Amino acid sequence: MNTVDMADARQQGALVRRILLLLIGSNIPITPFSTYTASLFVGLERPQDVRVVLAMLALVVVFNASLVLFLVLRFLVRHTFEVLPTDANGRRLVRILKLPSRIAFFCVQLTWFHAGATFMLGVCLLTGQSLGAVIPVTAIATAFGVLLSIPMVPIIEHWTMKHALAEQERLGGSRATGRGYFWPRQSWYLPYAVASALMSTLFLAGVVVVIKLNRVQEQFARTLEAQGSSLLAEQMRQTSGELLRELGLPFLGLLALVFICPTLVAWLQVWRQSRAMHTVREAIEALATGAPEAPAWVSTDEAGDLADGMKTVLVKLREIPRTLQSAASRLSEAGSSLSSATEQQRQGITLQASALQEAHVTSEEIKQTSEAAAQKAEAVLQVATRVEELGRIGEQALQQSLEGLAAIRQFVDGMRDKVSRLDGSARQIGIITTTVKGIADRSNMLALNASIEAVRSGEHGKGFAVVAREIRGMADQSIHATGRIRAILDEISVAISDAVDMGEKGAQQLEDGMQMVKRSGDNFREVADIVQQSSASVRQISVTVRQQNEGISQIFTAIRQLSSIMEETVGRIDATQHASLMLKSVSDEVTQLARAYELRQGREPAPGRQGPRAFPS
Repeated sequence: MNTVDMADARQQGALVRRILLLLIGSNIPITPFSTYTASLFVGLERPQDVRVVLAMLALVVVFNASLVLFLVLRFLVRHTFEVLPTDANGRRLVRILKLPSRIAFFCVQLTWFHAGATFMLGVCLLTGQSLGAVIPVTAIATAFGVLLSIPMVPIIEHWTMKHALAEQERLGGSRATGRGYFWPRQSWYLPYAVASALMSTLFLAGVVVVIKLNRVQEQFARTLEAQGSSLLAEQMRQTSGELLRELGLPFLGLLALVFICPTLVAWLQVWRQSRAMHTVREAIEALATGAPEAPAWVSTDEAGDLADGMKTVLVKLREIPRTLQSAASRLSEAGSSLSSATEQQRQGITLQASALQEAHVTSEEIKQTSEAAAQKAEAVLQVATRVEELGRIGEQALQQSLEGLAAIRQFVDGMRDKVSRLDGSARQIGIITTTVKGIADRSNMLALNASIEAVRSGEHGKGFAVVAREIRGMADQSIHATGRIRAILDEISVAISDAVDMGEKGAQQLEDGMQMVKRSGDNFREVADIVQQSSASVRQISVTVRQQNEGISQIFTAIRQLSSIMEETVGRIDATQHASLMLKSVSDEVTQLARAYELRQGREPAPGRQGPRAFPS
């Protein structure tokens, strides 16, 4: 069972409980009166008769008025709301509309009929009464059932109205049709209800009166017999019987008159209402068929108000066709203007679409060029970055070269100082050598003088001559050694002079080289600064080109979106043009509809329809 079935089951259960409480609640106050009326046939002269009546009443109430009533009511509700394969053409709606009358008949009238028969049959069997009392008591119970069933129909109809409306809405608002006793119509149901209520009331009143008269007559006759007036009692019985026979026919005539007159009045009222409803229905059907006319009815009651309201509606409807025709004309003109404007707009949109297509192609080329420029700018940026790095490395190398040249210059300056000191030392050695040569020359002279003196001395001077000769040899060697030393010192002096000159030239060249290296370093720094500035410019160019590329991409995307929007706009314009054509077609249909519903005074009824029925003569 799905959720919808469970919801329907809960609604059905709630409806059954509600109607059951209504029926039981309406039976409770009527049960004592019906029991009293039925007990008049029994007499209740013995205490056991009272106990039998109470026992049968309890049995009937529990079994018939509760269990049987619940089972019958649940069956009727379930059968009514059950979805059957044969529920075509609104059969389920017909069952819902018949449900109040069926409940009133089966659960009220037949239930009271069955309860009366069961109750009296049990009482007669248990008390020994005649079974002939079953028929009048059953008739009494049936009369009570008829009285109770009449107000049940509108109450139950009110409770089932929402279910009927939901089913009618599900069927698309179709109209249900039916006939028979369970399909009440005002043309017969109101006289039936009045006659049934009146007949049941008169029947119950007549039964009570007749039974009471018989009881009083019998009691009076018994009193006379007890007093010894049996003949008088018998004559009274005969007179009462003749009186009842004499009054029977007039009473029945009076009963018929009381029954017929209200019924006839009710029927005439219903007939009058039916005529009014018939004229209003004909006017509504004529309006539905396109040939509206005012209802032929004027009166002072609610039916007259309804007819007057219908006439007012028709008067208002007279203005609608003219308004519709005017509106349809304006709609047609607006549709034509909209169609023309749409065509012009479509041509303009087509030209714009062509221009956007060309812009799309151009933007694609610009995008490709921008991407190539961005790639080249990125490559230049990489080269500039590499050159900047090489500039930093070269500047560091030049700085190291300057530091090395400065160290070499210091070394050359130290070497020149040492060479200068060596030259000074050589000069001093030359001076010493000159001194030594002078001493050797004097020693040679002394040795020569000594040799001369030795020769003069003879034998005694030989040793002295040897010493002189050795000294002279040593002096000669010293002279020769000093000569060689002098020559060496001269060469050393020349070499030192050359070394000093070369050192000075080297120092000068080193100084010039350092100046050149400094100028090269300055130039290299300027180049490095220029490279850095170029690198920064290249970076800015790269960023600018990247931003330009992004902007061009956005422009390209925007142009593509504009192209898509333009295509959608063209489609919408086509839809608008189609809608304008539909608008013109609808306006033509509205014009035709307005012409079809033009109201004309004094129009004859349409063929095939009859006017309102005349009052019966």
